[in-house]
Amino acid sequence: PAQRLAILTAYEALEMSGFVPDRTPSTQRDRVGIFYGMTSDDWREVNSGQNVGTYFIPGGNRAFTPGRINYHFKFSGPSVSVDTACSSSLAAIHMACNSLWRNDCDMALAGGTNVMTNPDNFCGLDKGHFLSRTGNCKTFDDKADGYCRADGVGTIVLKRLEDAQADNDPICGVIAGAYTNHSAEADSITRPHVGAQAFIFKKVLNDAGVDPLEVSYIEMHGTGTQAGDSNELKSITDVFAPAKHGRNAKQPLFIGAAKANVGHGEAAAGIMSLIKTLCVLQKESIPPHVGIKNHLTSNFPTDANERNLHIPYKSTPWRRSPGRKRIAIVNNFGAAGGNTTFVLEEGPERQIEETDPRSTHVLTVSAKNAVSLQRNIQRLLSYLEKNPGVALHDLAYTLTARRAHYSYRVGFAVSDFTTLRKLCEPCLAPDFSIKAVRSQQPPVAFAFTGQGSFYTPMASQLFKDSPSFRNYILKLEKLAQNQGFESFMPVIDGADRGGRKFSLVISHLAIVCVEMALCDFWEDLGVKPSIVIG
Repeated sequence: PAQRLAILTAYEALEMSGFVPDRTPSTQRDRVGIFYGMTSDDWREVNSGQNVGTYFIPGGNRAFTPGRINYHFKFSGPSVSVDTACSSSLAAIHMACNSLWRNDCDMALAGGTNVMTNPDNFCGLDKGHFLSRTGNCKTFDDKADGYCRADGVGTIVLKRLEDAQADNDPICGVIAGAYTNHSAEADSITRPHVGAQAFIFKKVLNDAGVDPLEVSYIEMHGTGTQAGDSNELKSITDVFAPAKHGRNAKQPLFIGAAKANVGHGEAAAGIMSLIKTLCVLQKESIPPHVGIKNHLTSNFPTDANERNLHIPYKSTPWRRSPGRKRIAIVNNFGAAGGNTTFVLEEGPERQIEETDPRSTHVLTVSAKNAVSLQRNIQRLLSYLEKNPGVALHDLAYTLTARRAHYSYRVGFAVSDFTTLRKLCEPCLAPDFSIKAVRSQQPPVAFAFTGQGSFYTPMASQLFKDSPSFRNYILKLEKLAQNQGFESFMPVIDGADRGGRKFSLVISHLAIVCVEMALCDFWEDLGVKPSIVIG
């Protein structure tokens, strides 16, 4: 189950990121790495252990989870399984960042999974006094008595910022700094250490070039244990909200913990906290903390208001502001002593300066079988009902350029959504039938016609709307003029609409150049001829 869910979330993350294999230099399959955090072997130890068979090892060993993702998507970059107990997933993401920073890969999928099927782990954690006897992670509560275990799985897509911007990717956030260390000086291996935590905070802030007073939100590890929460609070207040030379009235610091909402995902705890913080940035709102069931812990600073340190008891706006980045900290500790911390910044705001001049756009839907194709068409129509304000050209871009296309597919050339709905109706009929596209590209012939195809203005709409076609035409125009020919651009742009008759040389030159530019344009779209005639 952990492998299946990991593949499922990996596929969903790729879809949300607009990933298309081999589309750009940073999406080449041999440059994509997988980094996954896992700790327990529940399924192998208990479920498949009842009947050991062929798939006992490949279906249960932790190394096969990232390996399965690599194999499924044919990604031949690094494949790494990480186990640092509760900090496994964030440590795996840290390794993915290092791999990107060192240029070992150009894109990474990273995350973690925790699927609980073995009761022995519950017993062991209870005997070790980790678990709550009252059923919740009561972070910041004076009666916090341990944590509540949780299943969890999550995956994110990582790229270097410049690559993501070049690929026009949706950027949820930017990891500005990451570091992992160990609480080796603690009283016991499972007990956190204030000094080690304070050191890692200072380390990542220094690496990211961020002043601790610029941080506005900290997603704490916050398991709901008395020792863990108090030590973490102490290190946070010492670094981010000091009593002296601290925050001014315009620099509030809010702290929260996802475990109070969803429980402790153990190996998946880090990815759960990171995804929550990305949602906080995306929604521009800090959700209320729900961990305090009785009274605020006595370990919370009594001078918190003077330090401008706050627990959000209600939904708190955290909006973008000009000239100042929103910065958060994501904290993740492991029971084996490992600590991993990220500095997370808001993603750059997308500035769309150009408008698409085309009145008609192509919308495509595809799937791996006919039934799924109908479901995807229905989902598209449902999405349009819920989002009537979506722009046609934006949807066309996403469905064509930012989706992998499967063998069962339909395409619609439309100018409005009303036309799209009418064209989709026959595809949703019970008797709808469609054949799969052949896996191999069919042979294509390019026919270069003669003078009979001449008209004016020739290819003017494509010249206006397509930058690549326009560049090819202008390149050929310059080449023709260098050879002493008169400009053929009046044939293309329709500048001379006075009924002028063009010479045989110009008309032939325009036809040849348009056909050559069309040939290059089609090859840019992946259509290459098997034969050329004319």
